[in-house]
Amino acid sequence: QVITNLTQALERQKERIELMRKFTLWRIQHVKAKQEEYANRIADRQFRTALMKKVWAAWRSLSEEKWKEKVAKACQLRAEDVCVQLTNDYEAKIAELTATLEQTKAEILRLHSEREHYEDTMKKAFMRGVCALNLEAMTMFQGK
Repeated sequence: QVITNLTQALERQKERIELMRKFTLWRIQHVKAKQEEYANRIADRQFRTALMKKVWAAWRSLSEEKWKEKVAKACQLRAEDVCVQLTNDYEAKIAELTATLEQTKAEILRLHSEREHYEDTMKKAFMRGVCALNLEAMTMFQGK
């Protein structure tokens, strides 16, 4: 009887140990599964973060290119406007100086005609004279 009781006790002990071993293995597997799931979530989050960084960098680069193009176009348009303004200013200045030149030429022509008129008047004054000296002076003027 004692042997049977001891054998049964040992049998129960073995079963209990086997159940504990199975339970411990199951717990270890369960913890490993949770750890793997957590690691997968972290890896997915890291992948999404890296992907978002790449997308952000690409979008920013594209945005900067468009911004640079806009700035370049604006600068070019501004430069063209400045060039047109300078051209108009210089053309107006040229027109003003041309008009001044024409007025000066007209003044010079007027002064030349006054001088010729004055010379003619002087010639006539000399010619009116009766004196031979005036005639002699007249020949000298005509000699020049």
